[in-house]
Amino acid sequence: MLRLKRIFQNYEETGSLNERVNLYGFIDSHVFLTKTGDLGLILEVAGVDYECLDQEAVDGLTKRLESALKLFDENYRVYQYLFKRNSPAIPHKLYGKPVVDAAIASRIAYLAAKSDTLFSLAIYYVVVFEGFSHTRNFTAVLSELPKHPGKTLAELFGSFSARKQIVLLERQIADARAGLERKARSFLLQVSDFLPARILEKQEAFAVLKRTLNFAIHKLELAKLRHDTFLDWQLAESHLECHRGYLR
Repeated sequence: MLRLKRIFQNYEETGSLNERVNLYGFIDSHVFLTKTGDLGLILEVAGVDYECLDQEAVDGLTKRLESALKLFDENYRVYQYLFKRNSPAIPHKLYGKPVVDAAIASRIAYLAAKSDTLFSLAIYYVVVFEGFSHTRNFTAVLSELPKHPGKTLAELFGSFSARKQIVLLERQIADARAGLERKARSFLLQVSDFLPARILEKQEAFAVLKRTLNFAIHKLELAKLRHDTFLDWQLAESHLECHRGYLR
């Protein structure tokens, strides 16, 4: 016998999409904070034009990139996001000179006729610092007493006061943020001569995060960060349907 309860069980157990998004908000103009206490930022990478390079040159640049990525130790995690879009808009401008403008218009018309076979690529590195954790038990704090007595005692006394606990957390977050930005800028310095890259501002970073959850072009073009907090609500703008073999 078919039970109605069994039919509606999956529907009743379904939660909201924002519960699955582990992002809380931006703490400054670049760095975001997750719900689990991790800090992160996003690097935009332009890539290398490899078509004019031989295999030896490509191998050399690859090894240099690997060496630069080693700056991020075991406390860091680096995610690479690659977005591919078909029929991209081709950026161009006119210069007010008839001959030049005619050549540009002819070239744009030629590329527009082949737009079905063209695509654009965008590459981003999301660097997340996972070494900071605001949940430390009493035993872990006491184990650091011989090495750092002053810091350990301050943390112990602070655990009994909500105000002091907030001050300690703010201090730890500030130290972690400074270390994350220092690592990211050191990485950019090492690859600056062959790999164009930059740290994204929070509005640009929000647009990148938006693309991981929304694919509609009109939603991405109008994506704008309204508040520094509650990123999970702002990002989850599309409905997610769960089917037996796929997601929609």
